[in-house]
Amino acid sequence: MNEAARVPVSSTAVLRRRDEVARDMHVLTLKIESQVLPPLPGQFYQVDCGGGREHLLPRPIGALDAHLDSAGLTLAFLVESVGWGTARLCSLEQGESIGVFGPLGRGFGALPEGRALVVAGGAGFAPLHFLATEMDKNSKEYDLLAGIASKDKFIAGLSTLRGPVEVYSDDGSMGTRGLVCDAAGLWLDKGGFTKVYACGPEPMMAVVAHASEARGIPCEVSLDSRMACGIGACRGCVKAGAGGHNLCVCTEGPVFDSREVLWAEAGRQGEGRDG
Repeated sequence: MNEAARVPVSSTAVLRRRDEVARDMHVLTLKIESQVLPPLPGQFYQVDCGGGREHLLPRPIGALDAHLDSAGLTLAFLVESVGWGTARLCSLEQGESIGVFGPLGRGFGALPEGRALVVAGGAGFAPLHFLATEMDKNSKEYDLLAGIASKDKFIAGLSTLRGPVEVYSDDGSMGTRGLVCDAAGLWLDKGGFTKVYACGPEPMMAVVAHASEARGIPCEVSLDSRMACGIGACRGCVKAGAGGHNLCVCTEGPVFDSREVLWAEAGRQGEGRDG
């Protein structure tokens, strides 16, 4: 699915609507009134939070959806309010303008031949929703496993997907009680899967990556990291790679083959995006 490199562009986007889709989670629908190229699933933008010096640095946010038409580019972002910057984004009013810079980074690879298992934890649902939407458009088969902390963290947008969705909650308040990373191994044991995609807390992705590799199934993961620049200049988003070298998440990723990543000892944590 990765095409030729897309040059990131600084744009002014106008908020068309803001929807609270779960506790402390909002979908921002923005319009850029120019013919800029849309992102690929897995790519992200540096989004200006505004509001003063405490929000000086932009926040890296993966695209939830994108649509280009004659009136310009419509972008959707899933934003969880976890700090000053994201709280301000979640309080924007219709008609307000913000700066966005992108698309940035490396997205997901070619769509799978055969059936895919898509494993999302918390707000890690966003890039995987974009990917699943693309698979819907191309009549690809997949099963999506969504891990949430509790019922009030269930993201309503799951219902827009055509593929089957199974929900796992830490407290059993919705779907099946348990961790989605553990469920992924059970699903893979059913057989028939040719590719795995994962995004969520790093311990969750580590479990999914090990389960996929143990069964010889390729796995792509979308890593989360603090990014000040988004273009590889500050090196603030570097993570350890399996080959003994560092991975620059914003330029070499955020999507990686799971075998490229040096995973810490896989733990068992809840499915919230920050673990």
